[in-house]
Amino acid sequence: METEPALYIDRAPRMLARLVQSSGALCIESLRRHRALTALILAYALACYGAGWLSGGSAVIDIQLYADGFALMIAAFATVIVLGSIVRTMILVRPEGSLYEAIWRDLASRSVAPDRLANFLVPALLGPLFFSSFGSFKRLIPYVAPFTWDPTFANWDRWLHGGHDPWTLLQPVLGTPAVTGAVNAVYNIWFFVMFFTFIWQTMGVKRPALRMQFLTCFVLYWIVIGTGLAMLLSSAGPCYFGRVTGLPDPYAPLMAYLHQAAEHVPVWSLKVQEMLWDNYVGHGTMLGSGISAMPSMHLAIATLMALLGWRINRWVGIGYTAFAAVILVGSVHLGWHYAIDGYVSIVAAIAVWHATGWAMRRWGRLGTD
Repeated sequence: METEPALYIDRAPRMLARLVQSSGALCIESLRRHRALTALILAYALACYGAGWLSGGSAVIDIQLYADGFALMIAAFATVIVLGSIVRTMILVRPEGSLYEAIWRDLASRSVAPDRLANFLVPALLGPLFFSSFGSFKRLIPYVAPFTWDPTFANWDRWLHGGHDPWTLLQPVLGTPAVTGAVNAVYNIWFFVMFFTFIWQTMGVKRPALRMQFLTCFVLYWIVIGTGLAMLLSSAGPCYFGRVTGLPDPYAPLMAYLHQAAEHVPVWSLKVQEMLWDNYVGHGTMLGSGISAMPSMHLAIATLMALLGWRINRWVGIGYTAFAAVILVGSVHLGWHYAIDGYVSIVAAIAVWHATGWAMRRWGRLGTD
């Protein structure tokens, strides 16, 4: 006699077949919901090709670069969803009947419900194209606008902080290997926090207005802040100051400290910085490649998540805001950014958030939360 787990495993192909049969309608509905977002992403990708051709930097354009990584992250997120459903069903629901039946019901009613899938499909499918386009644009920056702003931003940093380089003000608090290692760890998980927040919002159904504002701003931040402003204010950042300016390097003591700290704790930023520089001078392409300091996209996206969090509830807002604060401090302490990079990013992120919300309400595209 067939065991109960095997019985439900056997049902999986039939469930998937029904899902495939309804996928056409789901794709059409997903496109309808995200038509403006789709048009924006496709236009951005075409602009990337155009900029590469005009600037002579088309060799660094790779629109497929992020496809595998994006698929892997989605698979990881799906695994978390399935495991969460199993744990929730076993601990909270505690069904009297079949556990396997209850798990299937929970997945079908919550995680793979048609409304969630319609929200998820287009953003997930266009994600690799969008991030690959951004990465290509980032690698194009020195072709379009060579790094010239670093001395200016270094001087503005000193002026804003009473004649001191901001990293020197942080050093008495953060300048021990254990603290540096902790800050670097938080800075490095930014990508995963960003990705899971993005997927969480793509699948959200409770707050359609807030969800669409988040997704629209998410795309606009990378285009307006991460591409447009980065081209206008092209800079490499403190860790590369001496290499791109040829001037005496005020950040050499910071980098020396980081290398000393790396003898005691992992400071992954140093390896990534060298890898990015080697890729830059070699005109290569790789996942996450490209150098750009102003504005800080780490801070822009962290600010976006904080703005989202405060609209959900106070505790989510506090958590995301604390995360953004560590990213701001870490961006300076680890030599990635001038402090002003973060300040500009925060202001720009808030401005785009409110402008997007106002515009979408004005044109009746969001409705109410």
